[in-house]
Amino acid sequence: MAKQKKDKIDLLLSKLDKTQFADFIRKECSNNRQFQDRFLALGAGTLFKPEPKKYASRVKSLIKTYSDRYGFIEYRATFDFNRAVTKILDEADEAIEKGQWDVAIAVLTGISSVAEDIISSGDDSAGELGAIVDGCFATWHELAINEALPENIKAEIFELALSRFNDRDLEGWDWWWDWIEMAIDLADTPEKQNRTFMALDAIKPDGDSWSAKFHAKTAQKYKLKIMSRCSSAEEQVKFMYDNVANPDFRKKLIQMAWDKGDYDEVLRLAGEGVNHDAQYAGLVSDWHKWEYKAYRATGDQNNELRLARHFFFSEGRWGEKEYTMESMYSVLKSLVPREEWDNYAKTLISEAEGRKDIDHLLYIYTQEGMWQEYMDYIRKNPAINNIDKAPEEVKKLFKGEIVKLYATAVRNYFQYASNRDSYREGVECLRKLLKYGGTNEAQQIVTEQKSRTPRRPALIDELSKL
Repeated sequence: MAKQKKDKIDLLLSKLDKTQFADFIRKECSNNRQFQDRFLALGAGTLFKPEPKKYASRVKSLIKTYSDRYGFIEYRATFDFNRAVTKILDEADEAIEKGQWDVAIAVLTGISSVAEDIISSGDDSAGELGAIVDGCFATWHELAINEALPENIKAEIFELALSRFNDRDLEGWDWWWDWIEMAIDLADTPEKQNRTFMALDAIKPDGDSWSAKFHAKTAQKYKLKIMSRCSSAEEQVKFMYDNVANPDFRKKLIQMAWDKGDYDEVLRLAGEGVNHDAQYAGLVSDWHKWEYKAYRATGDQNNELRLARHFFFSEGRWGEKEYTMESMYSVLKSLVPREEWDNYAKTLISEAEGRKDIDHLLYIYTQEGMWQEYMDYIRKNPAINNIDKAPEEVKKLFKGEIVKLYATAVRNYFQYASNRDSYREGVECLRKLLKYGGTNEAQQIVTEQKSRTPRRPALIDELSKL
């Protein structure tokens, strides 16, 4: 259908004369503001001087178009709103391709000037509103590094970016830092680099708030980026040491020391980080990992054992196989002499109990074949899920007791089941009860449930599938 319409449009265009075109366009421009804006955009940069406020006005007009009667763009409408604004943003891409730098700057300046209006215009659960601003700054960056940019245009964008950063435009969002990134990319002279550095130097931690500290640390990162273009390696290292409280710098310095095999410096920096960042669990974990690596590299088994135990209980982040509970348990067993292991395992059990860490406690029971202790836990906590997760050895050794406990748990479950989904889940539990060897118990539960009053047709239907 789309192709047929396109063919008809091409046919009509081939038949219309200039007067008919002009009459149609004048009429549409009179009746449709958005069409008028799009049409006039064709002359931007050639017949008319492109003005950022025109593009900002077009975005604001779209906000009104897609808003409900309360002036709010609802979730579903944000998708179409995104597409409509993206069409305006596409004009910047087209201008860049044609080398129409003034047009590109006008489009991007206009859209970025109303970025806060875009973000606050509606429900951004789907990220469509933020994506518009992301797209705008992505195009800004593409423009800033375009090799074909004339020097005067580079200078214009540099001044704009530095000015917007100094004015704290979009502060509170990451987009504020996009301005300084552009300025750094365009700071191609010592004078511009110095001005950019001074702008960052004005960002200081003026309080104990998280945002103030974050801004100060981020500013330091960008200072280092400028220095990488105009300072020696030694000056950059000194700058990082002078500001080693910045975790990004500490990580860089530790990596440099590690690469040189300077494990004493790795341990010094990491240990200092543990104390300095004690309130940030994630950073403390990072510093402990470096300590762990250094202790392994130097053969310090006592400290390696200490940290392996730490990671056994705390584990690493998702995807870090080296620091999982399973990996760290293997390390512990490899470091503790065999004749001392039983006593050491008892200390792990005691710590897990003290932490009320059931997952680690049951893991130790399983690894050490402590089936009686595992069964004691089930007796105290005879939930369906706890029994299902129990090792097969426990289920076999205590088969009769497992069946009774499981049957009681299933019977209790059915007391609170009240819809087909819960009935279906209850039947699955009955299948497991049969698997555990509780045929008689399962049959008794089925009989009890079928005779419940008032009668439950859905329950009876699900039970009939057993």
